Amino acid sequence: MALQRDTIPSHSDGSLKTFCYQLLVPTSAANIGFAIGDFQMHVQPEMPEIISFVIPELLPLLKHTIFPYSTYWQIFVDQTPDEVTSFAGLSIFSLRVLYHKKILDMVQNTRKLLATAIAQQFFGESRGVFVDRFFGTTEHVYQLNKLLKDSCDYEARFGAVSLRPKTKQSHLYFNPNCPETCSPLHLDALFRKGQLVIRMLEKRLPKEQFIKVLQRVLSLGVQHSQNLDRPAEWTSMLISTAIFLRILTDVTGKELPSFVEQWIDLGGFVSFQVSHTFNRKRNIIELELRQTAPPPKGCQNYTGPLLVVVQELEGPFVHTVQIDAAVSRHDIQCHSKGRKLKKKRIMLGTGEEVDVDLNSMDADSPLLWIRVDPEMLLVNQPFYHWEFMLLHERDVLAQQQAIETLCRFPEHKTKTLLEETVRNDKFFYRIRREAAHCLVQIYNSLPESHLGESPPLIDYIRQNFGSKTSPDVPLPNNYAATASNLQNNLLEQALPSAIGSIRGQGGRDCPRYVLDFIINLIRLNDNSTNRYSDDYYRGALIHALGKTLTMSERTVGHPEELSTHARDVLEEVTHALNMDTMKPSFGRIVSIHCIQVLYELQRFRHLPIDTDIFWKFGQCKGIYAPLRLTALACLVAMIRRSRSQLLIGTVLRLVGLVANDPDPFVRYSVAQRLCANPPFEWTENTSMYPLNTKRLADLLWGIISDVRTETRIRTCLTDLYFILYGLGTPSNFSSF
Repeated sequence: MALQRDTIPSHSDGSLKTFCYQLLVPTSAANIGFAIGDFQMHVQPEMPEIISFVIPELLPLLKHTIFPYSTYWQIFVDQTPDEVTSFAGLSIFSLRVLYHKKILDMVQNTRKLLATAIAQQFFGESRGVFVDRFFGTTEHVYQLNKLLKDSCDYEARFGAVSLRPKTKQSHLYFNPNCPETCSPLHLDALFRKGQLVIRMLEKRLPKEQFIKVLQRVLSLGVQHSQNLDRPAEWTSMLISTAIFLRILTDVTGKELPSFVEQWIDLGGFVSFQVSHTFNRKRNIIELELRQTAPPPKGCQNYTGPLLVVVQELEGPFVHTVQIDAAVSRHDIQCHSKGRKLKKKRIMLGTGEEVDVDLNSMDADSPLLWIRVDPEMLLVNQPFYHWEFMLLHERDVLAQQQAIETLCRFPEHKTKTLLEETVRNDKFFYRIRREAAHCLVQIYNSLPESHLGESPPLIDYIRQNFGSKTSPDVPLPNNYAATASNLQNNLLEQALPSAIGSIRGQGGRDCPRYVLDFIINLIRLNDNSTNRYSDDYYRGALIHALGKTLTMSERTVGHPEELSTHARDVLEEVTHALNMDTMKPSFGRIVSIHCIQVLYELQRFRHLPIDTDIFWKFGQCKGIYAPLRLTALACLVAMIRRSRSQLLIGTVLRLVGLVANDPDPFVRYSVAQRLCANPPFEWTENTSMYPLNTKRLADLLWGIISDVRTETRIRTCLTDLYFILYGLGTPSNFSSF
């Protein structure tokens, strides 16, 4: 970033100065940012082009927060509304993203944020390149799948998101073209949709051509930025959809009218119900793809090509089918014959050959599994297809889909398969964590005759993390910054939470031995010889205590009426919270989990509803912002679940906090939580909700219409107002 600074004395005695900055590169106003404060400068030793600024007290944290790129400035500021905000040649980060050298748990998320900021200097979609390179393709694809689910959930709730609408979008309650009125929820959905569409485009083009398109966009911007005396040419520096598509056509020679119309102009997601049968006589797969007609809210009926990958005994075969109707049927020829051997070496899509036990499959079928639109889609197929897909398919999406589907097969062989997945360290750690939670679901649903003497996850922890002489005593923590060790640590954090979800006979109560096992892990946890902090692991153990709670038969009014189980949980949580107050954990992560468990005790009626304890942490000055937000989020969840008239004052107080709290991070986050978990949602009979009061409607409307309300809060509360009252004037209030 090229700057020119002039200093002008503002007083005759020189006591005041005015600093004037001139940006020498043409830049849009929205991309110009600045930060004013008492900062200490830190130059990266390996890359002197990188200059970071932070408040002096936190300079040691900055030195351990590794930055992955070169050539721009980054500033770390307290009380920022977002974790990262990008400008031209400058990014402003929250102090919350800094971590101590003894903290391993924040490294991955912080590096992703740093990569996002630098990618947004050019093309935000390029963040995936960094994630793919430094955290692996598996992590990158896993995050993309999460992005896709979030995008589909929004469109299913609020309607299709169009990146370039050609007609008026009647379902919107705001003007999407005006930043002062556009919904923050809609804006986030636009960013997610844009990233997914760019990825689809990247898949349709050869990699070299797509890179050339990005290079052309960048070179045009650099070329026109040199013409300081011709402002009319600066418009080429602002990339629009039309300009990008024109550059795409010029570079590749391809026009994509159907792609542009379907995914950019119209919007919406596609939902298929896929089923298939194997025709033995003709040795073909009869595939049926069904779309709902008319499409539901936010959904579109897709027409065009669709990729189908069939894993056969002789290897994977790729087919392309054409979708031209709501119900589409296709015959796919198989290249293999039915098996004759019980075991066979199978060629996978990655080129790897593996030994597959074929005993569980149909002897007349050569089909191991099918993936329709292998990037993201699920197919209805027999159990053994999902078994083979989980064990032998190397794509993390296929493994994740297999686990999600296997949860619907409460059988002993499913339990055995998931147990093998958890124990196999060749699987991605996120897959092993999901398999652990699915394993507990299967374990809880199996009849008593299928249950072993001890839950498999408890046995796994004893064997891998327990002492050899006394398995119930956990080994001292010994973290190391290596890929395999980090994955084991992250798995170890997730297992207690899954174990806490185990239920006994009848599926109602958590067995006593499960609670004793988790308490034993807490009390015998030893980090004395570990060079890294175990704060996040201790927080995960407290979280596991909350998972053991189940609904009480009656509301408890006095401490002596507490059950033994609830009393033990409360004692451990209270002790951990008091200790964390005296010697805080990093980011107050232990206190955050303690507050959440206290909410669970109230939700399950082990403790009476008491909002004061959450207000003490949520409203008190000097409390760490994420801890405040956790307490306030518990209040939002409490209101959503109980919808009691006793919480009317709490709702009004939360809305007032959104308008007046001094910390912008807390203001915006609470507003977003209220939109995600509103006290009620608009229906024809909203008067039946006790929280639907005229005071709430008047308070919301007063803040929205007040000219002093900042734009971001106004748009957030406008979203909440629409969720509560729809497009009309609220009239049917409750009598409370």
